[in-house]
Amino acid sequence: MSQTISLDTNPSRPMLQAAWVSAAAFLLALASLLVQPAFAGAFLWPANAILAGLLLRHTEPIRFLAWVPLGAALAFARFSLGIAWPRALADGLADLAGIWVIWLILARFWPLDNLRTPRAVLRMLLAGLAAAMVTAAAGLPARFLLQAAPASWEAVASGWLGQWLGYCIFLLPVLLLPKMEIPGIDRRHREHGLLRGPGAWAARMPALLLAASLVLCFLLGGPGALLLPFAALLYCAHAYQQWTSAWLALLSALGVLLAFGAGWTLTPGDPSAQWPVWTRISLQVGVLLLMTVPLLMSSALAARGDLIVSLNRALDHDDLTQALSRPAFTRGAQEYLRRIPPTPYGNGLMMLDIDHFKRLNDRHGHAAGDNVLSEFSRTIREAIRPEDLFGRLGGEEFGVVLPDCSLEDTAEIAERLRVCVEKIRLYYDSDEPLRITVSIGIAHDRQGPSPNLETLLSHADQALYQAKRLGRNRFCIYRADADDEAENRLTHAVRA
Repeated sequence: MSQTISLDTNPSRPMLQAAWVSAAAFLLALASLLVQPAFAGAFLWPANAILAGLLLRHTEPIRFLAWVPLGAALAFARFSLGIAWPRALADGLADLAGIWVIWLILARFWPLDNLRTPRAVLRMLLAGLAAAMVTAAAGLPARFLLQAAPASWEAVASGWLGQWLGYCIFLLPVLLLPKMEIPGIDRRHREHGLLRGPGAWAARMPALLLAASLVLCFLLGGPGALLLPFAALLYCAHAYQQWTSAWLALLSALGVLLAFGAGWTLTPGDPSAQWPVWTRISLQVGVLLLMTVPLLMSSALAARGDLIVSLNRALDHDDLTQALSRPAFTRGAQEYLRRIPPTPYGNGLMMLDIDHFKRLNDRHGHAAGDNVLSEFSRTIREAIRPEDLFGRLGGEEFGVVLPDCSLEDTAEIAERLRVCVEKIRLYYDSDEPLRITVSIGIAHDRQGPSPNLETLLSHADQALYQAKRLGRNRFCIYRADADDEAENRLTHAVRA
């Protein structure tokens, strides 16, 4: 008998997690070692920050079984490039300590629940500072024991700043990387994205100014050269989404550090001369400010945009049912009716009223009535199209606008909504479920010569009254010149 082993079983999950964590650690450490000569002047080490970001993006907790091969992979990457195993092991364990500290802080004690706030960015920077200090402190004993001439305190401080700089540069962009879609889209700047059509030069202007400022920074030099890309990054933070600003800041910082490693100097002198350690520290602090201030500004703007969106939603939506408020529903409906050119099939409008809602409130209480309103609204919202408007007009009365929908299609949708509402079952103080029904009145803007919204609402209200008069749990279509017999033929009536 053949037996299939599932990878979703509990024993396999820790093994799979340990495998991908150790593989990622080895590849990142190996890549960082290979590119380290280009960033040797700033002691930049990207592996720890990128690996910490990947671990923080992982939804499942990191088990102890994964940390052991992670540290081994960090050490083996150094050993594979010819570093003596005592030094490779010591540096690997020091990196492991820093990664574990920042993961512990940001995953357990200070979780980053929302990256679109300055507080979250500040937490990330402080956690990176703590991780860099732990890495530097953990590597000190081995450096003093393994080096013939121990490093100076200035060099240790520069190495610590290089570790912190790596977290400041790489951590937030890695955390903002998209999964299935780009998270945290800032809707305020949706129309001003960096990657748009060929004619959107205004949207690309901040990025072009940033590139020009970097070129001028390298050409002019001098103590104030870093202020040129700094000002351009602030402009980008204002113009672009947070994730775009973070990646532009990352590229700018890498450009400055690469130029520094290639011999570019802020002050006149021989580029080939050895820079004093405190001059290197000064550059590291400058790049830290070049990164952190635009990141804080973009997160503050993102938080303000989210607050505006939430306030607008609170104003435009009913708190209980999450349907549009009457003013917001009216505004949206008028926009559809005034659309130029008009839609091919016209626009349908329905008024919905929950049958016997007052009797339900009196019998079961207002809490039950609120639950009925909430469940009714959820049912309708799930049954209509995304472009349709659904609003609460007052009490148990709701409205639906169906853009580009013929009268026949509007009637079919009304029947579908009626059936969906009829299937609702709510349980309260008895085993017998509480059932509700809805009466619907339909009007269409092709039924008259350019009717306005007030006229359509009046027509739908008349049709709704007719549906209730005929026994409820049905929909009626407004007919201006129909007698009772013709109206009954045009009315789809379903008895409860």
